[in-house]
Amino acid sequence: MTGCRLSIFVWAPVVALLWAICFPFITVGLADAPPLLFAALRALFAGLLLLAIPTILRRPPQPKTTANPSNLLHLAGIGLTFTAMGFGGMFLGGGSVSPGLATVLAGSQPLVAALMAAIWLEEPLTRRVQIGMILGFIGVTMVGSEALWFSGHRYLAGMAWILVGVLGTASGNILLKRFAGTEILRPMGLQLLFGSAFLLALSLLRQETWHIQWSLGLVVSLTVLSSLATAMMVLLWYALLQRYPLNRLNIFSFLTPAFGLLIGKTFFEEALSLLQLAGIAVILLGIAVMQWWGAKGTRADEIRDSGDG
Repeated sequence: MTGCRLSIFVWAPVVALLWAICFPFITVGLADAPPLLFAALRALFAGLLLLAIPTILRRPPQPKTTANPSNLLHLAGIGLTFTAMGFGGMFLGGGSVSPGLATVLAGSQPLVAALMAAIWLEEPLTRRVQIGMILGFIGVTMVGSEALWFSGHRYLAGMAWILVGVLGTASGNILLKRFAGTEILRPMGLQLLFGSAFLLALSLLRQETWHIQWSLGLVVSLTVLSSLATAMMVLLWYALLQRYPLNRLNIFSFLTPAFGLLIGKTFFEEALSLLQLAGIAVILLGIAVMQWWGAKGTRADEIRDSGDG
């Protein structure tokens, strides 16, 4: 996949859409399965799917996927942050807040990742990055402002869990970028298996009741989440991270709230106001600033980053 010219304007929005569909399907599945066990099964099935592909095609592993302690430790770190914290926060929080708001909160991840990228990836917080991210954040705030007035212990706890997921996803993005190599399937499959193990351990610690009602809704939800919203999503995301700087790519994550609200309106009858529509427009403006303001320097960064990978 890295040999193909992955267009950031096509595949990054696809990744944002795949993230957005998580919350409605999580809401459906949580009616029949405990959250952490559900998240662990999602990661497990997705990881096994990604590992099965190179096995069936008989592709030999490349250096960054050989089972040495350094590689396995790095992949375990990705599994802990990107998968266990990201999915765990998503599943624990998704049942306590509306699908639309849950997606909005998760959309704050690019801001956290941008700060981390400045420290650990040496991606500078240029004026272009700052303005693009600020516009994206303003747009997300406009999109979610009407839903932030709700209160209650369970509601606030759900928000907190989703923010844990945001921190995990942002940290995982840093580790994913640092691990970027030539192979995609095996590293992503392995980190998903590590993440599944962490989620199962947390489920045991929280003394979840491992009772699953295998309804049609749960089967469909788990199938969509593990195949499209996990296996395909991480496959595309890791491939894009090999080619583009994290900040230029991650700005498209602000589209996730927009997709989430449209999904919420379509399937959950959530209202969509003029303020939220204006917020979506501001998000698009932030993305445009990031992609086209100073485009010459952006392309130079992209070429340099691609060469390093």
